[in-house]
Amino acid sequence: MNAIFYFSGTGNSRYVAQTLARLTGDALYDMAQASGTVRGALRYDRIGWVFPVHAWGLPRWVRRFMQSLLDGFAAPEAYVYGVMTCGDDIGLADRELRSALQSKGMTLHAVFSVQMPNTYVCLPGFDVDSEAVANRKLDAARPALDAIAADVLAAHRGVSRVTPGRMPWMKSRVLRPLFNRLLVTDRYFHTLPSCNGCHTCSAHCPVRNIRHRPDGRPEWLGHCTGCLACYHTCPQHAVRFGHTTRHKGQYTCPTDGQPRRSDRKNETADRNSRTADRKNGQCARHLPDHTQSIINKP
Repeated sequence: MNAIFYFSGTGNSRYVAQTLARLTGDALYDMAQASGTVRGALRYDRIGWVFPVHAWGLPRWVRRFMQSLLDGFAAPEAYVYGVMTCGDDIGLADRELRSALQSKGMTLHAVFSVQMPNTYVCLPGFDVDSEAVANRKLDAARPALDAIAADVLAAHRGVSRVTPGRMPWMKSRVLRPLFNRLLVTDRYFHTLPSCNGCHTCSAHCPVRNIRHRPDGRPEWLGHCTGCLACYHTCPQHAVRFGHTTRHKGQYTCPTDGQPRRSDRKNETADRNSRTADRKNGQCARHLPDHTQSIINKP
């Protein structure tokens, strides 16, 4: 049996996985919803791993899924490949993937990275791409996926077409641990007064990390993987991460590969949020001073 396992928050990796499944004819499974039967009772001859790069490494949920796999998940001679989506570059994420698979008895035969529209907005200077840049990345992704599918169908081994970027060791070995310790958290998520309790955020959270209070407003439960699906899918643009996402855009990639993005700043809602914060003394919503000092350190 041949299968593609994917994880996606805002839709980029889902689009890549669905495109590859169509081109290869392989079965498609969402890691966040895969059953125990899919994880271990079946044996796979060709396995594809598709997921976004988070802070120049694997998302927590992806690594957790791989650790949960049972012995015998892959056939002894299974062809294994990985496709990582990224806004710009991946650092040393391919090495982390190789190591995670080796721990479960799998050899990574081919690895690829595909640039897709940016979704990270939780630090100063980071925002979604302009419409022109997003469309350019999507246009370039389509022939790249055709080439990846051709390599996969031919079972080419020793293939590595990735973009590590500048100073990949610094990004994955020094900056990534800081990101994971300080910023891969849901403690700074909150909603503006414009939140209408529509439950869209919880419906799109791939790891079921959101529940709703009686008034409909969301509560985050402490096992966030940092995908930002809640922020990007909110139709009111009412989900915020501290104050760093103020004035930032939104982006999602539906299955047709046509981006849905918003640059709406929601100035009135922001002013109401600041007034409410001052009135209620909710300082926990803001990034702590020691985090800001690391972010702003020259």
